Amino acid sequence: MDAQLEATYEGPESVQRRTLSNTMVDEVFLAQFRAWTAEIRRVAASRPGTGACVLATAMDLWSWTLHHLRRATDPEGRPLYDWSRQGVTFPMADALGWLLASCCQILDVLELEAKGPACEELAAELPGLVSALTDLCHVQAARAAGEVARITASLVFGYRRHPAWDAEGCAACFAADDLAALDVMIPGIESSAGAYADVIGAGGSHDDKAGPCAGIRGLEDFVDLRRRMDACLTGARLAKDRVADALAAVTIPETLDYPRAADATSNTGR
Repeated sequence: MDAQLEATYEGPESVQRRTLSNTMVDEVFLAQFRAWTAEIRRVAASRPGTGACVLATAMDLWSWTLHHLRRATDPEGRPLYDWSRQGVTFPMADALGWLLASCCQILDVLELEAKGPACEELAAELPGLVSALTDLCHVQAARAAGEVARITASLVFGYRRHPAWDAEGCAACFAADDLAALDVMIPGIESSAGAYADVIGAGGSHDDKAGPCAGIRGLEDFVDLRRRMDACLTGARLAKDRVADALAAVTIPETLDYPRAADATSNTGR
C-alpha cells in the first residue's frame, strides 16, 4: 500500500525514470556525483567493512558507462543515449538508484556512529547496533554493485553486433597457415593465439559455434573496472553471515500491551 501511495504521489515510475535520466546527464549533477564517489572512496580507506570499496568502484563503473553511452552508436549509426531510447536511459536511471541508496545508507550509519553517543537511550547498545548496520551496509553495497554490473554490461556489450562467419567477422581471425609460419620466428605464437582470437583452418574450417568470439577492443577500461569490482566484493558474504547471526539474536522487550499466547488462544475461541 505504501508503494502504491508513493507511486500515486510521486508519479508513475516511468515518469520518475524519465526525469532522472534527464537530470543525471546535467553537468552540475555529474560534478556532485563525482564528489559523492570521492567521499565514498575516502570512507573505504578508513572503514572498508561498510562495503564502501565495492560501492565506489561500482560508481566509477556507472560513470564510465554513462560517458561511453553518450558517445557510442548502434550498428546503424544511431546514438545510444537518446531520450526516445528508454531501453538505455531507464536502466541507467535504475542503476543510479541502487548506487545512491547504498551511498546514503553508508553515510547514515557513519552519522549514527558519530552522534549516537549523545543519545542516552542508544549509548549502551550503540556499538553492537553500529556493527550490525555496518555489515548490512556491506551486504547492500554488494547487491547494488551486482545490479550495476549486470545493467552496465548488458548496455555496453548488448548494442554491439556479434561477429559472424562472414568476411567482416573472419577478418579478425588468425589463419592457421599464417600462424604456423610465424611460429618459426616467434616460438609459441601458434599455441597462444587461440586464446585471443579465433583460428581458421584450411578451407575455412573453424570451431563449431555461432560465430567468432566477440572481442573487447575499445572496452578494455570497462573490463578492467568490472574485474576490479569483482575483487572488491571480498568479505561481502562474511558480512551477510554476521548480519544473519545478529538478527537471530534480536530480542523484543516485553511491553504491557504486547499480546500474549494465552490471550491469542482466548481470542481465537471467541
